[in-house]
Amino acid sequence: MFIHHMRRSTIAPVFALIASFTLSAKEQPVTSKVSAAKVFLSGAQVDRTASATISSGSTTLIFTGLSQYLDPQSIQVNGKGGFSILSVNHRINYLSESPKKKEIDDLEKRITKLEKDRSYEKAMQDVWVNEEQLLNKNSSIGGQQNGLTAAQLTAVNDYVRTRLQVTKTNWLAQQEKLTDIDKDLNKLRSQLAQYQSEQPQPTSEIVVEIDAPVEVAASFTLTYFVGNAGWTPAYDLRAKNTSDPIELMMKAQVVNSTGEAWEKVDLSLSSGNPTLGGNMPTMSAWVLQQPYTLRTTSTRRKGRSMFEAQAAPPAMADGAELKETESMRYEDIDAKLEVENTVVYNTTTVEFAIDAPFTVPADGLAHTVAVKTHKVPATYKHYVTPKLDKDAFLYARTTGWEDLNLIPGQANVFFEGTFVGQSYLNVQSTSDTLNVSLGRDKGVVVERVRRKSTNDKAIIGGKRTINVGFDISVRNTKSSAIDIEVRDQHPLSPRSEIEVKLEEKGEATVNEQTGQLTWDLRVEPKSTKKVGFAYSVKHPKDMPVVVE
Repeated sequence: MFIHHMRRSTIAPVFALIASFTLSAKEQPVTSKVSAAKVFLSGAQVDRTASATISSGSTTLIFTGLSQYLDPQSIQVNGKGGFSILSVNHRINYLSESPKKKEIDDLEKRITKLEKDRSYEKAMQDVWVNEEQLLNKNSSIGGQQNGLTAAQLTAVNDYVRTRLQVTKTNWLAQQEKLTDIDKDLNKLRSQLAQYQSEQPQPTSEIVVEIDAPVEVAASFTLTYFVGNAGWTPAYDLRAKNTSDPIELMMKAQVVNSTGEAWEKVDLSLSSGNPTLGGNMPTMSAWVLQQPYTLRTTSTRRKGRSMFEAQAAPPAMADGAELKETESMRYEDIDAKLEVENTVVYNTTTVEFAIDAPFTVPADGLAHTVAVKTHKVPATYKHYVTPKLDKDAFLYARTTGWEDLNLIPGQANVFFEGTFVGQSYLNVQSTSDTLNVSLGRDKGVVVERVRRKSTNDKAIIGGKRTINVGFDISVRNTKSSAIDIEVRDQHPLSPRSEIEVKLEEKGEATVNEQTGQLTWDLRVEPKSTKKVGFAYSVKHPKDMPVVVE
């Protein structure tokens, strides 16, 4: 087995040979099936398998029905069967016929017939309208004629009345027919629009030139990159209580808009994004210049196509007489590579393989795939800022998440079996601890009450002093103890004429730069803890100040 590499000097003669070979090769359509899909954050690598019986001599195999969005530069072809692959090319087929062509033709015929029926019924309705108008006109004229006896006038009126009843009845019957026809037309037109929206898009075809010494059963694997596909991560975070680890389920929202369905394929998900490129940027010299508008043009070099087909044994390549024996079957011989192509992958990625065959229709909708479930050790802590919100929020602090190969994404958060909201899992943080919000915990009741007894005002030396204080109570109604961080603040002075002094901090940790007070409390089950603080504000009496 060997892979044949061509020198640059031989490229022109080889392609001239391929061109003349194509003229005489017979075309043979080949149906392939998607066997695997590696889905990237943007795009997907698709593997297709196919088999065909190849006659001896030269043959052009046409692999049909491929996505129009495939990248021709990414095509790889592997073959097995003791033949030679001389060239691999790509083309677009714009003449694909709709699989619903018969249904569309039938619908169009039915719509045409109903439209004719509608025109006829509308015309008949107009006839009754014209007769009604004529009867009304003649009745009016007849009533003005002299010489008509009362009996004759009565007879005329009776006749007109009878005919008007007929015209009205028939007009209504015609209207019912028109209504029914319109309903049927709307249904048929809607169905036709649905079928027409499913009209086939242009498809890609891979054209493979084959040279086989004898008739042989061949197998092929086609690999290519295709756009209009991708996946985004999503997570379910479940915390049963504040004692157990967090259960983290990673899911993937897979979208396939390639035009080709993936039916029960080997699906894998990659954190890579080939559309970004894998070449490391380089810096050139930076020369300072005077400010002016710079126009830059960036170029991007794509890798060449990779047409892979492993070679047949050298004796076969040299044109020696070939005979099938029990010890050597042509179906088991690797095909020979004739055109050298390479693709270089420079990006390090993480892949998630789905254990069972999975189906992703080409409907452009997000299909959820469960990827993996982790148990993440966590410590739990409550936080509350009663000045802003009296609800206590529960956070889980996790470590060791950097070894789970996670990708940033939205997370549905569940606590004690209840959905508490959505959070964003930012796993790109440089911190070794990841904080996950588990939402509001109604089992913790917090109150913040202003102290009325300290609301004293005094004016001394042209300045007013106001004393303000608050009491905060935290009640734990849960059956287990909680650790809670209570946050509040005292004001800071905006100018020297205003003096602010923290009179009581109640064992809080105080940040002098921000005025924030923090209490770390341990609250036992069914119990309450209270904290408080007070401050004074002295300001000129003619300078109004908001003190709380």
